Amino acid sequence: MFKKMNKHFYKIFFLSFTAAVILSFTSFSQWPFMNEVFIFFPEDEQVFFREAKTELDLLSKKDDDEYTLKWSFASETNKPAFLRKDMSILFDNGVFAGARKQSLKDQLFIEEAGTFEGEDSGRYNAVTFHHAELHYPEDIYKSKHTWSKDQLYVIDSPLTPLYSFKEAETEEDAQSKKILDSIIDQQMGYVLEGLLEEFQISAEDYHLFTLLDLPDYLNTPLPGLTEKETFAVLGRLWEGLYRYYILGINTFTEESYSPEGNSIPHILLHKEGTHLLVLYETKDGSRQQLLQMILKEEPASDQDD
Repeated sequence: MFKKMNKHFYKIFFLSFTAAVILSFTSFSQWPFMNEVFIFFPEDEQVFFREAKTELDLLSKKDDDEYTLKWSFASETNKPAFLRKDMSILFDNGVFAGARKQSLKDQLFIEEAGTFEGEDSGRYNAVTFHHAELHYPEDIYKSKHTWSKDQLYVIDSPLTPLYSFKEAETEEDAQSKKILDSIIDQQMGYVLEGLLEEFQISAEDYHLFTLLDLPDYLNTPLPGLTEKETFAVLGRLWEGLYRYYILGINTFTEESYSPEGNSIPHILLHKEGTHLLVLYETKDGSRQQLLQMILKEEPASDQDD
């Protein structure tokens, strides 16, 4: 029956079912890493992050075209959590280059550091999801999360020694930044255009973001949503991103693939606040889509004394 359906209707139906599975994390496939998932629970308002940071730095030069970056992240909560998990994603010129995770139990502070081998001039972006899972008596589970990010430009030119910067301080820096940003933005725009066409989506119906924009909404609600709704949306979003985007699971076939080369995810929040879409393209050009329905917060009712 499904094979005879319109391709896009089938995808929407399948994704709606998949979204429900993502939110509940019941068994859906033979995925062997279910114990590694990030699970969203209601917000624990007694917990906050004292610190959350991501850092990218040029560590050393290997030869004329290659160099090593230091990629680190850390966070600290005000009270120990049953489970602390931090996951960081690195993008090299707008595509997925790798991910690092640290997971500890009954800890306040968590950190992780590693290296990445780069070559030629480029822009590197890292975004980290910092997560705390808390358990209380009577099977009460809560969570807290925050985000951090960093950006680094590495300039490898025959006219100057290899160097890096985060913010342009000179005219040369500004020009290099402009060129790299323009190339990456142009490619991201091209990818988004293909995704919208593939899934027959009208951009006018959505607020458009990329994954790199989401840390900016730590203290500001997403358009049309409350703070609590924003917290829940971003927490549930990460459940799906980890399973499908980072681990490399095809959103339509459930088949595994190497996620290296995935485009930066585009996040589309419907202007009516009913759902959001996560769109991205794999290295081989396969277009992927995740759907998350948004549970609206019930308005407080006015009652007479």
